[in-house]
Amino acid sequence: MVRYGFTARFLRLTVAGYLASIVTVAAAVWFASAPVLHDMQNGAKRVHLETKANVIAGLLDDVMANGRAVSSDQNTIAFASGETGLEQDTKTRLSDLTNVRLFDSLGRVLFNRPTLSAGSPFLEVEGKEGLAEMVAGRRALLPRVLYRPGDSKFEAHFQISIPLLYENTVAGLLVYESHMDLTAVLSSADDVLVTMLLTPFQKDKWASWTDGGEIIDVQIPDHSFFVAAQTDRSVFESIGLDLVLTAISVAMVALLLPFALMAFSGMRAIVRPHKDLLESQNLLAEKQGELEELAQIAEMASESVTVTDENTRIIWVNRAFTTMTGFSVEEAVGQTPRQLLQGPETNKEARNEIRQAVQARRPVQTEIINYHKDGSRYWIKLSIAPLISLRTGELRFTAIATDVTEAKEAQHTISEAKRETEHQARHDPLTALPNRRYLDEVLESEVCNSAAARTLIRVDLDHFKNVNDTLGHAAGDFVLVEVANCLRRSIGPNDLAARVGGDEFVILLAVDGNTDKAKALTEKLRVQLGTDMVFEGKTCRIGASFGIATASEGLVGNEDLLKSADAALYVAKDTGRNTTTLYTPDVHHAVLAKRKLSSEIEQGIARGEFIAFFQPQIDALTEELVGVEALVRWWHPTRGILPPNEFLKVAEQLRILSDIDRQVFAYGLDCMRILNEDGLRIPKISFNVGMHQLMNPVIDYLAGQVKIGNTRVSLEVLESVLIEEDASGFQARISELRDMGFTIEVDDFGSGHASVVGLKALNPDIMKLDRVLVAPVTESASARTLIKSMVEIGKALGISVTAEGIETAEHAAIMRDLGCDTFQGYYFARPMDFDQLREFIKDGYDTKLDGVASIAVQRDRLGDIK
Repeated sequence: MVRYGFTARFLRLTVAGYLASIVTVAAAVWFASAPVLHDMQNGAKRVHLETKANVIAGLLDDVMANGRAVSSDQNTIAFASGETGLEQDTKTRLSDLTNVRLFDSLGRVLFNRPTLSAGSPFLEVEGKEGLAEMVAGRRALLPRVLYRPGDSKFEAHFQISIPLLYENTVAGLLVYESHMDLTAVLSSADDVLVTMLLTPFQKDKWASWTDGGEIIDVQIPDHSFFVAAQTDRSVFESIGLDLVLTAISVAMVALLLPFALMAFSGMRAIVRPHKDLLESQNLLAEKQGELEELAQIAEMASESVTVTDENTRIIWVNRAFTTMTGFSVEEAVGQTPRQLLQGPETNKEARNEIRQAVQARRPVQTEIINYHKDGSRYWIKLSIAPLISLRTGELRFTAIATDVTEAKEAQHTISEAKRETEHQARHDPLTALPNRRYLDEVLESEVCNSAAARTLIRVDLDHFKNVNDTLGHAAGDFVLVEVANCLRRSIGPNDLAARVGGDEFVILLAVDGNTDKAKALTEKLRVQLGTDMVFEGKTCRIGASFGIATASEGLVGNEDLLKSADAALYVAKDTGRNTTTLYTPDVHHAVLAKRKLSSEIEQGIARGEFIAFFQPQIDALTEELVGVEALVRWWHPTRGILPPNEFLKVAEQLRILSDIDRQVFAYGLDCMRILNEDGLRIPKISFNVGMHQLMNPVIDYLAGQVKIGNTRVSLEVLESVLIEEDASGFQARISELRDMGFTIEVDDFGSGHASVVGLKALNPDIMKLDRVLVAPVTESASARTLIKSMVEIGKALGISVTAEGIETAEHAAIMRDLGCDTFQGYYFARPMDFDQLREFIKDGYDTKLDGVASIAVQRDRLGDIK
């Protein structure tokens, strides 16, 4: 009776499990396949929409190609830039575009031709949106396409805006429209219910405008609008239901046999319950034999196995223990592992960890140093666990040890290599001093956020370049190493010396360092570094300049020490070198003033405050005006007209000289244009240009844009280019400038390293003798002889000679006799602004006076022009 009761219950459970399995399979099929079916359906629709999107993108590319051709036309760009005489040509080029408008860079309409009778769905402001940001450089210089739906379902209106660019500068904006009938592209006969072209706003709102269904959208490539469709979900649900019914049918057949077998096997298990009880009894009888087998396995194991009593005395070891340690079984039994294996270098932390685990009778794993019988040490990975004896119930401890010496040594080697690599990354390889990275880390972690005031010394070697240039880099390296050794010997144990650049060093004093200690240290270093150093029998002479900044006096904080010491060092080098300068309120104010001046220079460039003054150049024989030299001036809004020495040095440090040169060049050309339009012709205007400006094609562009009549443009380069610039690229550039009509002059010839070979290679049109050579000719025969030689060199090479610094009539007479062609100096006129230049020219040409009298009359009328 009991047997049949167990059987019926087991069968009921089996049938219930069978039915539950079928339901589970059906549910699993539905939930597993539904996403796949859904993704497949949507994927097909998305591919369909991507094809439509690519077709529309291709149509737009064709429309935009016409606009790009017009926007890249140089005449169109010139017309947008304000050049006259191109209006008819531009209108002709724009005639193929629909509803076209042309804006200049300020957003003003230069051309507007509506061609559609229905008008435009776009506002004018939409077309030129973003123009100001592109002009200011805050927006990418890329075309923009706007979309508006038409009156019919598949009608679309597009507006294309393309910037007109010259040299990455926005000259204007071309805006036109295209109206398309996209019926052939967007219509579909399949189960897609609705296909539309949408803006991002319409796409977000479309779901609320439709009657349900799922929305699929694809963005038009390279544009900000979408092709979207609404799908029919009933198709997906029908396919899913068929799949589930099929899965149920298959599951019913597939699960029938397994559950029948399970029922048969289960019945046997139910009627024979005593079998498990019998097997468990037999298992207990077999345990003793298994323990003996485990002991044999432990004996054959490669890991050392040790068994100790509750007092940690060894009672059994395996063969691997004797092999690893060198101790025999007899030598080990009765000893404790600590007495037998541990020694002076055994790590105390691991020893304490083991003792605490044994006392608490819990397992422990650790790594520890042990010693072989011969006294050599080795590392082991040790696992200890408590064990209760089955026969006696006594406490035992089992220890399994693995030799990990090779792994630990490899780990140590890697750590040492990593430590060495980190050391090299934070130290200078030549001097072994800490480098800039090390110093920055110390300043950030220990100094900037410290409450204790610190003191820092900035060291820069004087005349180090001379050592490199005359004795070679090996001598230079020797000097740097000697300087580093000197710093090490001179600083305190808690001070830090670092090499932060080529010949630049920094000393960070300890917390107790102050201004007095810093001054004493720099004076000591100044004397030591001023002593001659001998390298391979050659004497190396250097010096050092020092800048000191301290936070102890409250002028600066710890976070500003380095840049404050830099400022003090700059003053030290600027005032004669081989000296020490402390960062004081005066230096602080000078730094603030320099920062203010830097900001004002940048603002002045933005506001176009840099202009040209003009100094006339006079023919030496006829004393007629033959040209002017444009000299840079800053028309400061509060300080008035400033000469170059007030701002050029700072501008050079800011690397913005090219921007100032560009403004002066444009200003000078524009002044010449105005004078020529007024009938006051100047034969030549000269501009001082550095190498950066000479190689810059912007001077080609500016000279071509400003119509200055017959006035020639001359470019003055310093004589240093005769020996510094011998590359073929430089010579090719000079030839190119000559071909464009520029005159080439060498300025300040004879003031530095005059090179006749370089002069012949450059072959300038004019060479200008520096005023330092001209000034002494009234008193020195040797000076006159030198000038005569230079003039003869120029004449021999076919070069016209201009003399600067003509201050007196005697200067003019002597230089005329020596053969100079052109004069420039205060005797004839000082540099003058544009209005003064206009009056100067008018007076000279109106009076029609000749010779010195004409120039003298002009000087009397203009006075001492500054």
